[in-house]
Amino acid sequence: MSNKWYGVNFLKPYLKKYKTKIIYTFIFMVGVAITSALGAYMMKPILNNIFVAKDEQMLYILPLLIILVFLSRGFFRFFSSYLANYIGIEIIKELRVQMFKKSINAEFAAINNKTVGDINAHIIQTLLNLFTIIVKTLPKYITSIMTIFSLLAMIIYLNWKLSLLAIGFSLIIIYPIKLLGKRVKSYVKKSEEKVSDLSNSINETFTHLDLVKIYNNQELEEQKFNTFLDDYKKFQLKLVKYQEATSPIMELFVSLAIASVVFFGGLSVVKDGMSVGDFFAFLTALLMLYAPIKVVTRNSIILNMLDSYIQRIETILNMPQEQKNLDKLGSKIETIEFRGANLSIDEKEILKDINFKINKGDTVAFVGKTGAGKSSILTLLFGFREPNSGEILVNSKDAQSLDKNSIRDEISYVNQGAGIFNATIKENIIYGLEFDQDRYNRAIALAHCEFIENLEQKENYLVGENGKKLSGGQRQRLALARAIYKDGSLFVLDEATSALDADTENMIQSSLEEIMKQKTTIVIAHRLNTIKNADFVVVLSEGKIVEAGSYAEVSKSAAFKNNFALSGGQDE
Repeated sequence: MSNKWYGVNFLKPYLKKYKTKIIYTFIFMVGVAITSALGAYMMKPILNNIFVAKDEQMLYILPLLIILVFLSRGFFRFFSSYLANYIGIEIIKELRVQMFKKSINAEFAAINNKTVGDINAHIIQTLLNLFTIIVKTLPKYITSIMTIFSLLAMIIYLNWKLSLLAIGFSLIIIYPIKLLGKRVKSYVKKSEEKVSDLSNSINETFTHLDLVKIYNNQELEEQKFNTFLDDYKKFQLKLVKYQEATSPIMELFVSLAIASVVFFGGLSVVKDGMSVGDFFAFLTALLMLYAPIKVVTRNSIILNMLDSYIQRIETILNMPQEQKNLDKLGSKIETIEFRGANLSIDEKEILKDINFKINKGDTVAFVGKTGAGKSSILTLLFGFREPNSGEILVNSKDAQSLDKNSIRDEISYVNQGAGIFNATIKENIIYGLEFDQDRYNRAIALAHCEFIENLEQKENYLVGENGKKLSGGQRQRLALARAIYKDGSLFVLDEATSALDADTENMIQSSLEEIMKQKTTIVIAHRLNTIKNADFVVVLSEGKIVEAGSYAEVSKSAAFKNNFALSGGQDE
């Protein structure tokens, strides 16, 4: 693929789907070009037939022809613009769907390297810029080129000698415009990166708005945002400078072309018998050439941005995807086994030689200080990352050979942050599953979500972004209800009761114990009463298993006591 046509080649498959509409658009663009040339040509009969020959009959005919020509041009312009917008809207919609799908299905390691603001900027701002090129810049560019050729054909027909003079000045413009285009291209990518920085700044500030206010750091966040904004402004101004630099260049060469034509055309009228109508038709066409040439020069600068936008889009579309064509698990989770699993991220060892086995019906607790590796074990189990060495077996099958979604289908998960969506209570609980009233009622009861009855719209209550209209405890109970409703064969509880008060936790704990009797359960917790009833306790430290056994055995070890003493979890 040549660099010259990089962006065009990328768009080809999308444009092919609208071949018929593109043909019609092209025809309407030709109509705009031809009627524009006819509008200029009308000067010849107007001057020669009406003002010189004083032909009264033409006085009635020509005004009607002028109306017809201009009305036709208006219709041609409307339909070409409408179809271009239709095509652009459809293509951008398809690209947004693909980019969102690629992002959400990307390998965890790939998507983890991108910020939310960066993804937002790619899917929204970059595609908005591409949309502008497809529906505004490109159609104007093509229409203007056609108009230029139509007007050139007409002035050559009227006087080929004067035409050569005008064309010569036009060709001189190409070189400086080409240089400006290269400069613009070098700044577009940097400008787009600054948009990502802005988006990240906004996202980060409002995600942690409570901390910003508690620490009274509104001014600090404003300063950070203003810094990003200033950087973005600099690149915007540089882009504008190079885009607008076409204007003085155009004015210089067009003025030279018109002045030359007026001088030599005037000589031709005086000495060679060129009619006044021919001359003014020629001059009108030449003046009309100014607008489309200006559009072409300006938009040729903008078209240099196309490749940069496409390259940014491709960073999302080309993200490595989770494999979908693997064997399905095909049954409920019976056993989970880690055999010498090791995990390193950016050359840093996270997990070292992890070995354990979980059988059906077991409740296994993982404990350890922050950074010990508890969450990393879940990361491997969920298939978010692959071990650098060793094996992870699910039902005695290598997890890397299994479709990850078929494993995840069997997992009910409650994480530390609760993970509440900006939707209703009911939508958060069933989260994409078919609604079953009995199952729903059971989930609410076991998760002790009695608070729902006190809400104004009850289960139809909209909880807000990240569930901010609920308390921390309510959010966590809602997350637990969602896990119970899913009813996976494996329950994973990652600090599932950390946001609850002691009374509510005791109620929830009794519900969890009932669930644990019927399910295989993995518990990550810092509170002793959460893990007392575990069948097996694993103590982690610096990515290694340092103790493993029953609660009675492990609780006597120095590593276990040290862990809970440091975490403050002595609520026996």
